[in-house]
Amino acid sequence: MTVPNRNRRAVRMVWLLVAGLLLAGCVHPGSSYHREQMGQIGQNPAVVVTIAPTYTPTAEQVAITQPTEKPTETATDAPTEIPTATATEAAVSVAAAGQPTAIATATATGLPATATTAPRARPTATPTPRPTPTVLIPNGFTKQTDSVRGYSLALPRGYTLLDLRSAQFRNLANAIGMGGQMTALNEFLDSPAGQSVGILAASDIATMIFGGLPSIAQVMVVDAKGASQDTAQVSVESLLSGQGGFLSNPVIGKMENVTVNNLPAVRATVTGTLAGSNRPMAGKVVGLLGNDKFFVLIQLTESTKWATKEGLFDQIIGTFRPE
Repeated sequence: MTVPNRNRRAVRMVWLLVAGLLLAGCVHPGSSYHREQMGQIGQNPAVVVTIAPTYTPTAEQVAITQPTEKPTETATDAPTEIPTATATEAAVSVAAAGQPTAIATATATGLPATATTAPRARPTATPTPRPTPTVLIPNGFTKQTDSVRGYSLALPRGYTLLDLRSAQFRNLANAIGMGGQMTALNEFLDSPAGQSVGILAASDIATMIFGGLPSIAQVMVVDAKGASQDTAQVSVESLLSGQGGFLSNPVIGKMENVTVNNLPAVRATVTGTLAGSNRPMAGKVVGLLGNDKFFVLIQLTESTKWATKEGLFDQIIGTFRPE
Protein backbone atom coordinates (compact mmCIF):
# COMPACT_ATOMS: atom_id res chain seq x y z
CA MET A 1 0.00 0.00 0.00
CA THR A 2 1.34 3.38 -0.98
CA VAL A 3 0.11 6.50 0.76
CA PRO A 4 0.44 9.68 -1.33
CA ASN A 5 2.53 12.24 0.54
CA ARG A 6 0.48 15.23 -0.61
CA ASN A 7 0.53 17.30 2.52
CA ARG A 8 1.04 17.11 6.26
CA ARG A 9 -2.68 16.90 6.95
CA ALA A 10 -2.98 13.85 4.71
CA VAL A 11 -0.23 12.07 6.64
CA ARG A 12 -2.01 12.78 9.94
CA MET A 13 -5.44 11.71 8.64
CA VAL A 14 -4.30 8.60 6.79
CA TRP A 15 -4.17 6.49 9.95
CA LEU A 16 -7.89 5.73 9.96
CA LEU A 17 -7.83 4.68 6.34
CA VAL A 18 -4.70 2.62 6.93
CA ALA A 19 -6.66 0.82 9.66
CA GLY A 20 -9.01 -0.38 6.96
CA LEU A 21 -6.40 -0.94 4.29
CA LEU A 22 -4.46 -3.11 6.72
CA LEU A 23 -6.94 -5.81 5.90
CA ALA A 24 -6.19 -5.74 2.21
CA GLY A 25 -2.47 -5.50 2.96
CA CYS A 26 -1.99 -8.13 5.65
CA VAL A 27 -4.39 -10.65 4.13
CA HIS A 28 -4.50 -9.42 0.56
CA PRO A 29 -5.98 -11.95 -1.88
CA GLY A 30 -2.95 -11.42 -4.13
CA SER A 31 -0.47 -12.41 -1.43
CA SER A 32 0.15 -16.08 -2.14
CA TYR A 33 2.57 -16.49 0.74
CA HIS A 34 0.16 -15.27 3.35
CA ARG A 35 -2.72 -17.18 1.81
CA GLU A 36 -0.63 -20.32 2.08
CA GLN A 37 0.33 -19.66 5.69
CA MET A 38 -3.21 -18.80 6.80
CA GLY A 39 -4.47 -21.91 5.07
CA GLN A 40 -1.77 -24.05 6.65
CA ILE A 41 -3.11 -23.45 10.12
CA GLY A 42 -6.25 -25.37 9.28
CA GLN A 43 -4.52 -28.29 7.55
CA ASN A 44 -3.14 -30.00 10.63
CA PRO A 45 -5.00 -33.28 11.15
CA ALA A 46 -6.85 -33.58 14.42
CA VAL A 47 -5.20 -35.86 16.98
CA VAL A 48 -7.12 -39.10 17.39
CA VAL A 49 -6.85 -40.76 20.80
CA THR A 50 -7.68 -44.47 20.95
CA ILE A 51 -8.54 -45.83 24.38
CA ALA A 52 -8.08 -49.60 24.81
CA PRO A 53 -11.19 -51.23 26.30
CA THR A 54 -10.93 -52.78 29.74
CA TYR A 55 -13.21 -55.35 31.38
CA THR A 56 -13.79 -55.93 35.09
CA PRO A 57 -15.66 -59.07 36.25
CA THR A 58 -18.85 -58.41 38.19
CA ALA A 59 -19.67 -59.78 41.61
CA GLU A 60 -22.09 -62.26 40.04
CA GLN A 61 -19.23 -63.82 38.07
CA VAL A 62 -17.26 -64.70 41.16
CA ALA A 63 -20.21 -66.00 43.17
CA ILE A 64 -20.93 -69.74 43.03
CA THR A 65 -24.56 -70.76 43.21
CA GLN A 66 -25.00 -74.08 45.03
CA PRO A 67 -27.24 -76.66 43.33
CA THR A 68 -30.79 -76.80 44.64
CA GLU A 69 -31.34 -79.53 47.27
CA LYS A 70 -33.50 -82.43 46.03
CA PRO A 71 -36.95 -82.66 47.68
CA THR A 72 -37.65 -85.48 50.21
CA GLU A 73 -40.30 -88.04 49.18
CA THR A 74 -42.76 -89.44 51.79
CA ALA A 75 -44.66 -92.74 51.14
CA THR A 76 -48.48 -92.65 51.52
CA ASP A 77 -51.12 -95.38 51.74
CA ALA A 78 -52.99 -94.17 48.69
CA PRO A 79 -51.15 -93.70 45.46
CA THR A 80 -50.66 -90.07 44.62
CA GLU A 81 -50.56 -88.77 41.11
CA ILE A 82 -47.04 -87.75 40.28
CA PRO A 83 -46.94 -84.23 38.81
CA THR A 84 -44.66 -83.38 35.97
CA ALA A 85 -41.73 -81.57 37.53
CA THR A 86 -39.05 -79.40 35.98
CA ALA A 87 -35.75 -79.03 37.80
CA THR A 88 -33.61 -76.04 37.05
CA GLU A 89 -29.98 -75.97 37.89
CA ALA A 90 -27.95 -72.76 37.59
CA ALA A 91 -24.27 -73.19 37.04
CA VAL A 92 -21.96 -70.26 37.00
CA SER A 93 -18.63 -70.54 35.26
CA VAL A 94 -15.80 -69.26 37.42
CA ALA A 95 -13.17 -69.24 34.71
CA ALA A 96 -10.54 -66.58 34.27
CA ALA A 97 -11.63 -62.96 34.69
CA GLY A 98 -13.10 -61.52 31.53
CA GLN A 99 -15.02 -64.65 30.46
CA PRO A 100 -18.76 -64.17 29.87
CA THR A 101 -21.21 -65.73 32.32
CA ALA A 102 -22.97 -68.87 30.99
CA ILE A 103 -26.32 -69.95 32.45
CA ALA A 104 -27.22 -73.61 31.74
CA THR A 105 -30.85 -74.83 31.95
CA ALA A 106 -31.65 -78.58 32.20
CA THR A 107 -35.18 -80.05 32.04
CA ALA A 108 -36.63 -83.38 33.18
CA THR A 109 -37.37 -84.37 29.58
CA GLY A 110 -33.72 -85.22 29.08
CA LEU A 111 -33.13 -82.59 26.40
CA PRO A 112 -29.62 -81.18 26.29
CA ALA A 113 -28.98 -77.96 28.21
CA THR A 114 -29.01 -74.67 26.34
CA ALA A 115 -26.43 -72.01 27.17
CA THR A 116 -27.26 -68.33 27.20
CA THR A 117 -24.38 -65.86 27.06
CA ALA A 118 -24.90 -62.54 28.87
CA PRO A 119 -24.03 -59.51 26.67
CA ARG A 120 -20.81 -57.67 27.51
CA ALA A 121 -21.06 -53.90 28.01
CA ARG A 122 -18.97 -51.92 25.54
CA PRO A 123 -16.49 -49.48 27.08
CA THR A 124 -16.91 -45.84 26.08
CA ALA A 125 -14.15 -43.24 25.67
CA THR A 126 -14.55 -39.95 27.53
CA PRO A 127 -13.64 -36.98 25.29
CA THR A 128 -11.05 -34.51 26.57
CA PRO A 129 -12.92 -31.41 27.80
CA ARG A 130 -12.11 -28.10 26.13
CA PRO A 131 -10.79 -25.32 28.35
CA THR A 132 -13.33 -22.69 29.33
CA PRO A 133 -12.26 -19.09 28.62
CA THR A 134 -11.89 -16.91 31.69
CA VAL A 135 -11.95 -13.14 31.22
CA LEU A 136 -12.10 -10.03 33.39
CA ILE A 137 -13.94 -6.94 32.16
CA PRO A 138 -12.83 -3.83 34.07
CA ASN A 139 -15.22 -1.08 35.10
CA GLY A 140 -15.89 1.37 32.30
CA PHE A 141 -15.29 -1.21 29.55
CA THR A 142 -18.10 -2.11 27.13
CA LYS A 143 -18.38 -5.65 25.77
CA GLN A 144 -18.46 -5.93 21.97
CA THR A 145 -19.60 -9.24 20.44
CA ASP A 146 -18.98 -10.43 16.89
CA SER A 147 -21.64 -13.14 16.56
CA VAL A 148 -20.68 -13.86 12.93
CA ARG A 149 -17.10 -14.90 13.77
CA GLY A 150 -17.83 -16.09 17.30
CA TYR A 151 -15.83 -13.98 19.75
CA SER A 152 -16.07 -10.95 22.01
CA LEU A 153 -13.88 -8.36 23.69
CA ALA A 154 -14.46 -5.25 25.78
CA LEU A 155 -13.22 -1.74 24.97
CA PRO A 156 -12.70 1.19 27.35
CA ARG A 157 -14.23 4.63 27.03
CA GLY A 158 -12.77 6.65 24.19
CA TYR A 159 -12.71 3.80 21.64
CA THR A 160 -14.84 4.18 18.50
CA LEU A 161 -15.92 1.24 16.33
CA LEU A 162 -15.13 1.85 12.66
CA ASP A 163 -17.42 0.65 9.90
CA LEU A 164 -15.28 0.25 6.80
CA ARG A 165 -18.33 0.35 4.55
CA SER A 166 -19.85 3.48 6.05
CA ALA A 167 -20.27 6.82 4.27
CA GLN A 168 -18.18 8.41 7.02
CA PHE A 169 -15.21 6.17 6.27
CA ARG A 170 -15.63 6.76 2.53
CA ASN A 171 -15.72 10.52 3.08
CA LEU A 172 -12.52 10.29 5.13
CA ALA A 173 -10.81 8.45 2.29
CA ASN A 174 -11.96 11.10 -0.18
CA ALA A 175 -10.77 13.89 2.12
CA ILE A 176 -7.19 12.62 2.10
CA GLY A 177 -7.17 11.81 -1.60
CA MET A 178 -7.51 8.03 -1.24
CA GLY A 179 -11.12 7.56 -2.31
CA GLY A 180 -9.93 5.46 -5.24
CA GLN A 181 -8.64 2.83 -2.79
CA MET A 182 -12.12 2.18 -1.41
CA THR A 183 -13.14 0.06 -4.40
CA ALA A 184 -10.26 -2.35 -3.78
CA LEU A 185 -11.05 -2.40 -0.05
CA ASN A 186 -14.72 -3.22 -0.63
CA GLU A 187 -13.80 -5.95 -3.10
CA PHE A 188 -11.52 -7.44 -0.49
CA LEU A 189 -14.23 -7.31 2.18
CA ASP A 190 -16.59 -9.15 -0.19
CA SER A 191 -14.03 -11.88 -0.90
CA PRO A 192 -13.71 -15.13 1.12
CA ALA A 193 -10.50 -13.83 2.71
CA GLY A 194 -12.34 -10.68 3.74
CA GLN A 195 -14.66 -12.72 5.91
CA SER A 196 -11.81 -13.02 8.42
CA VAL A 197 -12.07 -9.31 9.21
CA GLY A 198 -13.52 -8.64 12.63
CA ILE A 199 -13.89 -5.64 14.91
CA LEU A 200 -11.83 -2.53 14.11
CA ALA A 201 -11.75 0.26 16.69
CA ALA A 202 -9.71 3.43 17.27
CA SER A 203 -9.06 5.75 20.18
CA ASP A 204 -7.46 9.19 20.59
CA ILE A 205 -8.95 10.31 17.30
CA ALA A 206 -9.01 13.91 18.51
CA THR A 207 -5.19 13.93 18.73
CA MET A 208 -5.08 13.95 14.94
CA ILE A 209 -5.93 17.65 15.08
CA PHE A 210 -2.59 18.25 16.79
CA GLY A 211 -0.58 15.93 14.59
CA GLY A 212 -0.99 12.74 16.62
CA LEU A 213 -2.16 9.32 15.49
CA PRO A 214 -4.92 7.23 17.08
CA SER A 215 -4.38 3.85 18.71
CA ILE A 216 -6.15 0.95 17.04
CA ALA A 217 -7.47 -2.50 17.93
CA GLN A 218 -8.07 -4.97 15.11
CA VAL A 219 -9.43 -8.55 15.28
CA MET A 220 -9.05 -11.21 12.61
CA VAL A 221 -10.36 -14.79 12.70
CA VAL A 222 -9.33 -17.81 10.60
CA ASP A 223 -10.23 -21.50 10.67
CA ALA A 224 -7.65 -23.52 12.61
CA LYS A 225 -8.89 -27.05 13.21
CA GLY A 226 -6.10 -29.17 14.67
CA ALA A 227 -3.69 -26.21 14.82
CA SER A 228 -0.93 -26.00 17.41
CA GLN A 229 0.66 -23.00 19.07
CA ASP A 230 3.78 -23.43 16.93
CA THR A 231 1.67 -23.31 13.77
CA ALA A 232 -0.11 -20.24 15.14
CA GLN A 233 3.24 -18.48 15.57
CA VAL A 234 3.93 -18.92 11.86
CA SER A 235 0.58 -17.36 11.02
CA VAL A 236 1.16 -14.34 13.31
CA GLU A 237 4.62 -13.76 11.85
CA SER A 238 3.18 -13.89 8.33
CA LEU A 239 0.40 -11.49 9.31
CA LEU A 240 2.75 -8.89 10.78
CA SER A 241 5.35 -9.19 8.03
CA GLY A 242 2.92 -9.11 5.10
CA GLN A 243 3.57 -6.52 2.43
CA GLY A 244 1.34 -3.47 2.53
CA GLY A 245 0.41 -3.77 6.19
CA PHE A 246 0.23 -1.15 8.91
CA LEU A 247 3.98 -1.12 9.46
CA SER A 248 6.97 -0.73 7.18
CA ASN A 249 9.89 -2.99 8.12
CA PRO A 250 8.16 -4.44 11.21
CA VAL A 251 10.37 -5.89 13.92
CA ILE A 252 8.72 -8.71 15.86
CA GLY A 253 9.84 -8.92 19.47
CA LYS A 254 9.91 -12.13 21.48
CA MET A 255 7.09 -14.41 20.38
CA GLU A 256 6.08 -17.07 22.85
CA ASN A 257 3.54 -19.79 23.50
CA VAL A 258 1.47 -18.79 26.51
CA THR A 259 -1.89 -19.33 28.17
CA VAL A 260 -4.19 -16.32 27.82
CA ASN A 261 -7.62 -16.24 29.46
CA ASN A 262 -7.26 -19.98 30.17
CA LEU A 263 -6.74 -20.77 26.46
CA PRO A 264 -3.64 -21.84 24.49
CA ALA A 265 -2.25 -18.74 22.80
CA VAL A 266 0.73 -16.97 21.24
CA ARG A 267 1.89 -13.48 22.16
CA ALA A 268 4.37 -11.02 20.66
CA THR A 269 5.36 -7.37 20.59
CA VAL A 270 6.03 -5.49 17.37
CA THR A 271 7.62 -2.18 16.37
CA GLY A 272 8.04 -0.38 13.06
CA THR A 273 7.16 2.77 11.17
CA LEU A 274 3.72 3.63 9.92
CA ALA A 275 3.39 2.63 6.28
CA GLY A 276 3.85 5.67 4.04
CA SER A 277 5.57 7.77 6.72
CA ASN A 278 8.43 7.77 9.18
CA ARG A 279 6.22 7.75 12.28
CA PRO A 280 7.46 5.07 14.73
CA MET A 281 4.81 2.71 16.05
CA ALA A 282 4.68 -0.02 18.70
CA GLY A 283 2.15 -2.65 19.59
CA LYS A 284 1.18 -6.01 20.95
CA VAL A 285 -0.36 -9.05 19.25
CA VAL A 286 -2.09 -12.02 20.83
CA GLY A 287 -3.71 -15.02 19.16
CA LEU A 288 -6.08 -17.44 20.89
CA LEU A 289 -6.81 -21.01 19.81
CA GLY A 290 -10.37 -22.10 20.52
CA ASN A 291 -13.46 -23.59 18.88
CA ASP A 292 -11.30 -24.81 15.96
CA LYS A 293 -10.41 -21.20 15.10
CA PHE A 294 -7.52 -18.76 15.57
CA PHE A 295 -8.55 -15.39 16.99
CA VAL A 296 -5.93 -12.65 16.51
CA LEU A 297 -6.01 -9.25 18.23
CA ILE A 298 -3.59 -6.58 16.98
CA GLN A 299 -3.13 -3.35 18.95
CA LEU A 300 -0.89 -0.49 17.78
CA THR A 301 -0.08 3.01 18.95
CA GLU A 302 2.59 5.65 18.48
CA SER A 303 5.89 4.71 20.10
CA THR A 304 5.76 7.83 22.26
CA LYS A 305 2.51 6.54 23.79
CA TRP A 306 3.62 2.94 24.32
CA ALA A 307 4.61 3.31 27.98
CA THR A 308 1.14 4.60 28.89
CA LYS A 309 -0.81 2.34 26.52
CA GLU A 310 0.75 -1.06 27.22
CA GLY A 311 -1.20 -1.59 30.45
CA LEU A 312 -4.45 -0.66 28.70
CA PHE A 313 -3.68 -3.04 25.85
CA ASP A 314 -3.18 -5.85 28.39
CA GLN A 315 -6.56 -5.06 29.95
CA ILE A 316 -8.24 -5.32 26.54
CA ILE A 317 -6.47 -8.65 25.94
CA GLY A 318 -7.87 -9.82 29.28
CA THR A 319 -11.42 -9.42 27.90
CA PHE A 320 -10.77 -11.24 24.60
CA ARG A 321 -12.39 -14.67 24.18
CA PRO A 322 -14.16 -17.05 21.79
CA GLU A 323 -17.91 -17.33 22.33
